[in-house]
Amino acid sequence: MDWINKYFSEPDDFPRPDWDAIYDCVDKDHSEVDQQELWCDIAKAWLENLKTTLSNDYSLHESDNFILLTSEKEKYVTLFTNFLEKTRKNILSTLPGIVADEGFGKHVVLIFDDIDDYFSYLSYYYPEEGEFGLSAGVFLNKGYGHFAFPFQEIVEAEPIAAHELTHALLSHLTIPAWLNEGIAVNMEGHISGYTPYNLNAEIIARHKKFWGIEEVQSFWAGESFGRPDEGQELSYNLAQFAVSALIQNYDSFVQFANKAHYSDGGEAAANEVYEGSLGGLLTNVLGDDDWSPKPELWDEKKVEQDILLSAIIRVRVKITVENR
Repeated sequence: MDWINKYFSEPDDFPRPDWDAIYDCVDKDHSEVDQQELWCDIAKAWLENLKTTLSNDYSLHESDNFILLTSEKEKYVTLFTNFLEKTRKNILSTLPGIVADEGFGKHVVLIFDDIDDYFSYLSYYYPEEGEFGLSAGVFLNKGYGHFAFPFQEIVEAEPIAAHELTHALLSHLTIPAWLNEGIAVNMEGHISGYTPYNLNAEIIARHKKFWGIEEVQSFWAGESFGRPDEGQELSYNLAQFAVSALIQNYDSFVQFANKAHYSDGGEAAANEVYEGSLGGLLTNVLGDDDWSPKPELWDEKKVEQDILLSAIIRVRVKITVENR
């Protein structure tokens, strides 16, 4: 795999593959090779390169569908890869007609033992300026889609991994951020056995205080999921509630998820499938008002930037949101 080395650059502290050039090279010079095996080899060559910038404690571990780069001990790796394999099957069987595991190569998982390394690695994917909420794990859907996590104990890592793996298996859809995150939060709860965002009287009071007409538009547009304040946590909570209501009729939800588009927050798909506006979903939490998506009011340039960013970075937010 020496040929791949010329496609790396180091704009920061990490080797960054030129994935477009690698794809072109594969199409031109390696199209006759078994693609699953080839892309697994490419992924491992990439991780071996990345390993050289981290401590000597890091090593590669492989299972049927995953490749991990981590410094953790064998017991941790075994527990985590077994969980990932089981969770992948669980998500595929729980959300038929919505999720899919397409493409070649195994899922790549990076576990950073240093939190500063984790955020330094992620900074490459974010704009140079702006405030962003902290995360406990991400699915990076750019180039060779992969997961990045800071080290956490298994009991904490598993629900986060379930959330991010759901994002990966939704990546073929052009759904709005609220739907993507709502599905991921609900699947996280289904797999872990607890709900990360409760909707009790205290939370409802926080929602009513926070959301106005303008703020709700940022929810439908996807902007609010990147806020550095409590709006990020409340966005995930509201998305969880909305998806929980919609998914009660699974057949209709499958139709909706396959038709919903981020450009209008899924409103056209809701009118077609449910014969009503998405705004009605929020009245039980926020009270009577016109909460429907209104893309004509959105800041088109800002929304395009947020859509691009959210398409690349799917975050499992920290429950306690902090500024950074």
